[in-house]
Amino acid sequence: MNFPIHKDEHGRWVHTWVRQSSIKTADMCMERLRNDIFGLVSAPNNDGADLGTACHSVVEDYINHNMQGFEMSLDDMYGALDYYWEIASQDVDNWYSYGDSVTAHMMGRNKLKSWYENVRPMIEDPIGVEVDFNKVLIEDDKRVVYLRGTVDLVESNVLWDWKFPKADYTKDRWQYDRWDVQSIAYTWAIGVPKFRYGVMHNKGFGTMEFERDESHYEWLRQKVASICRYVESQQGPYLLGDNGWWCSEKWCPAWTQCKGKKSPESEE
Repeated sequence: MNFPIHKDEHGRWVHTWVRQSSIKTADMCMERLRNDIFGLVSAPNNDGADLGTACHSVVEDYINHNMQGFEMSLDDMYGALDYYWEIASQDVDNWYSYGDSVTAHMMGRNKLKSWYENVRPMIEDPIGVEVDFNKVLIEDDKRVVYLRGTVDLVESNVLWDWKFPKADYTKDRWQYDRWDVQSIAYTWAIGVPKFRYGVMHNKGFGTMEFERDESHYEWLRQKVASICRYVESQQGPYLLGDNGWWCSEKWCPAWTQCKGKKSPESEE
């Protein structure tokens, strides 16, 4: 079966929807999670996310070329960004982050320059780019839970994830150290305990490194199991969460059908 949640021949719940991003969504709003799991609402294309995807593609090209013995220059990376952004920018629905295509493109060049000059030299032993995983995180007599994801770069002793946001995530390092799901999920799945973020933001760059162990993985299992038990028990709309930036028309595609239905903000 391809259903995101169903029962197997033994009567156990099978969850195939779990990703690190869905776990974080559950922390914010369970109803948004329901929409995501079952594909109930289509998300628009926002310029910040689409620019990040284009920059990811350029960095992926660079590392793949490097692993094959070829070197891309910074100008080559700019040319690749021209190609990817020309395609991606045509499908942008909302220009929330940069205002227009030209401004976004120039910011993308700046971010790639930061990556090339500062983060690239930190890469020592790349062995895999965009490495997918789909592994059983939990299996007992009640349920089987698969955890899926994609690691941007796997080295022999460290995993990397690239971020191309507006703000500098590294200022909140202490929060990531305490409860970042992505570093825990990815190190568990790949079996490499060290994880780094390369963050190319509007004013420069930063990195964060974490080392995870079995205590983090056990907590991840407990957290995911609690979310799965909730999902299994619900028939209609899930618990609503509006106590943060994510509950807005800008960030949630279901907002106008939810809180925005009765909010004066929807008329602005």
